[in-house]
This record gives sequence, C-alpha cells and structure tokens, in this order.
Amino acid sequence: MQLTGLTRLSGNMWTPLVLMCSMYVSTECTTYGGPVFKTEAICYEQIQTIGLPYLKHKFPSAKILQIKCVNWDVIKTKTNT
Repeated sequence: MQLTGLTRLSGNMWTPLVLMCSMYVSTECTTYGGPVFKTEAICYEQIQTIGLPYLKHKFPSAKILQIKCVNWDVIKTKTNT
C-alpha cells in the first residue's frame, strides 16, 4: 500500500478510484487507484486536480464512468497480515 507522508495506519484513510471504459469496446473497462489521503475532501480534490487530468491525457480514447473515494477505516478492519 502506498501511503502519503502524513498518513499512518491509525484511523480513517481515503483512496481514490476511477472506473474507465473504452469508447470502442464497451466491455473493456478497468479501475485506477491512487495514494492514501487523510480526508475525503482532500481525496476528491486530488482526483479532480491531479488524477483525472493524468488519466485523460494517458487514455484519451477512454471514457470516465465513475469516480469515488473509498473510506478505509483501519481501526474497525481486522486483518492478519
């Protein structure tokens, strides 16, 4: 997992997800994610200012279907890793 400099595994974390599909083959879709952010607001801000412009440039023939920030509440999540 990639963590930003200020984020630690100690509570809520947010990661951006973008669903993109080919404009030519409707069944060809993929998701792209980004780094971890401390708040939902920062996550959405970073999607809009950095993530989406990058993806639009890298995949000009793809269509962005949905964006969202996922909340990872690591205090409530129990894993044995």
